[in-house]
Amino acid sequence: MDKKILVIIDSIADAKTSILHAKQKAKGVKHIDIVAFSYEDTNSILYSIPPDEALAIQDKELAKVRNALSPLISDHLDASSYTLQTLWHENPVQWLANELDTSDYEMVIKTRHIDEQTQFTELDWQLIRFSPLPLYLAADNKWRNNTNVLAALDLGSEKATKYRLNEAIIKAGLAYASDYDSEFYACYTVHVSPFLRDLGIVFSDEQVINAFEKLPVAQRALIEAHDLKDKLEIKAGVVEQVIPSIAAKLNADLVIMGSVGNTGIKGHLIGNTAEKVMKLLKTDILVLPPLGV
Repeated sequence: MDKKILVIIDSIADAKTSILHAKQKAKGVKHIDIVAFSYEDTNSILYSIPPDEALAIQDKELAKVRNALSPLISDHLDASSYTLQTLWHENPVQWLANELDTSDYEMVIKTRHIDEQTQFTELDWQLIRFSPLPLYLAADNKWRNNTNVLAALDLGSEKATKYRLNEAIIKAGLAYASDYDSEFYACYTVHVSPFLRDLGIVFSDEQVINAFEKLPVAQRALIEAHDLKDKLEIKAGVVEQVIPSIAAKLNADLVIMGSVGNTGIKGHLIGNTAEKVMKLLKTDILVLPPLGV
């Protein structure tokens, strides 16, 4: 049985994008679960609403959400199999991780909110770090066929978990390219410290020379096994600048990468690669969660 697709909606204004992507990926076969979230803390130190009044407010607000979304969903999903659920919940990520049986789902789809001030919301940030499902962040209202798919790989690591994540990214990218008649490419960033580069101690061009032959044996074998050596772009620099640059060069509409799931102080200080890349990348993004050991 095909796994379902989960759509998370936190903004009615942005709902159309994720709904259209879900329809496309369901292909008329997979069931789509749409969950729209709303929440407002109605209590304060000085004033507390009685429980029955608070429930009435919640029901009224959720009804507004449902009434706004129902016509949009029925117009675009028409004959598709779907359900719409509205939830009063402060933390959608907590609900996803702790209150949902994610084994029934293939992926979660959410619209990226892109404007002049920001490339992603706080919820996007949380989903990148904590979603147990592959996360598709849709940047616009449709996937355009005959454009390109770019897989961002970390080929410099000898860790088995990195190898498996690279393998999963490649397989996902090849599947998308096949489904949408697109070209598939992969990229790997050889990290070069801007500080050392500016001092003239390290030169980017030198780092790329024979870079493929310097990769761990297992990672080279992975690329060769999928016949991707001629499709692999290797560039030296800082990953959050290199990936958007290559995506623009290759006219990629989808970039696939893995999340290492950094949390705590480390996560807040350096962030995940996916989060950093998003600041300059305006394509769709598919983020695969960390794989177990």
